[in-house]
Amino acid sequence: MSWTKYFPMLEATMIASFQQQCTDAESEEYEQHFGVEETHGRRQAESGSFRHLLSISLFWKHVGTADPELPKPTRESLVDAKRMGLVKRFSPWESYIEPIFLHSPMLMERHPGVEFVCHLARDLDFLIADLVDLGWTVKLMKSSSLRYCPGGFWRFLPLEETDTIVTVIDSDRLGEAGGDIERTEAMAQMGLGLWRVPGYYHAPIDKEIRYRPILGGHFGGRGGLMPVRQLIEAFLWHWRHGSLPRTATLPRHGEVPIKFADWPGYGFDEWFQLAALYPRFAHAGVLSFIPIDARSQLLPLDIEYATWANPNSEIVYF
Repeated sequence: MSWTKYFPMLEATMIASFQQQCTDAESEEYEQHFGVEETHGRRQAESGSFRHLLSISLFWKHVGTADPELPKPTRESLVDAKRMGLVKRFSPWESYIEPIFLHSPMLMERHPGVEFVCHLARDLDFLIADLVDLGWTVKLMKSSSLRYCPGGFWRFLPLEETDTIVTVIDSDRLGEAGGDIERTEAMAQMGLGLWRVPGYYHAPIDKEIRYRPILGGHFGGRGGLMPVRQLIEAFLWHWRHGSLPRTATLPRHGEVPIKFADWPGYGFDEWFQLAALYPRFAHAGVLSFIPIDARSQLLPLDIEYATWANPNSEIVYF
C-alpha cells in the first residue's frame, strides 16, 4: 500500500523542474531564508569529533500568516513579553529559552558525544554568548524568520550531513531530550533511517487532513540520506507556483484539503515532512513509537506503508 497513492509527494521530476526553472532572484531569496551567516562555538566531544547532533531552532515570531509583526526583540522584551501584551501562545523566554539554560548542563554531561546545535534567528544574536558559554554550537541564520517559517525548517538542515545521526527537538522539550537522544541511537543501532511519533490528533478526515507522519520537533534521523535543503527549496518553489497539490485523495472522501499548508504559517514544515521527507525516510526503515491511545483512520495506512517500504521497520507501543 503506497502512501503516495493518497498523499502528494515531492517527486524527483519536480526537483528537476525546480532546478531548471528557479530564477536567480528566487535562489537569493532562499539563501536569505535558509542560509547560515556565522557559526559560533563548538563543544569538543570526548572522541574529538561528533557523530550525533541534537538540533533546535530558536526564533521569536507570531506563527500565523495573518499575524502582525512583533517588535525587534531584546532580552528585556523576551522576558517581559507577556506583560507587554506580545504573547499570543507561549511566553518566549519561559517556554523556549529557559529550558536551554535549565537542561543543557545535565544533557551535555550525560551525552558527551552529542553536539548540541542551535539555529538562531538573526535578530536574536544577543543570545550567542550565553549559548556558546553553555556549550552549544550556534548557527546564526541570515533570516530572523517571517512567521513560523522559515525558522521551523532550520532544525532540519543538519539531516543533510553525512555520517551523522540527528535528533530534532523543540527547545521547550529539552527536559525530555535524553529519551529522544536514546531513541535516535537505538534507531541507528537497528540500521534504520528514522524514528518518529506520528501526529494523529484524533482528528476526523472528512473536512481536512491534520495527520502528520512526523512531528517537526520530535524525531530523529540518519544524516546524509537526502539533499534536505534542496528538498525544502523545491517544496517551497512548487507551492508558490501552484504545482504541488494541497489535498489528499482519500477513499469515500475524494480530495480533502491538507491543513496548515500555507507559507510562512504554522505547520508548513510538517506538511513538508509529509510530502518530501517521509516517503524518502520510509525506504531507509522507520522505528515508530505509537501511543496506546492513538486513534486515527490514517494511522493503519501509515504503518502499512512504513512496513511495506522497508520490512525491517519496527513498531513500539507506549
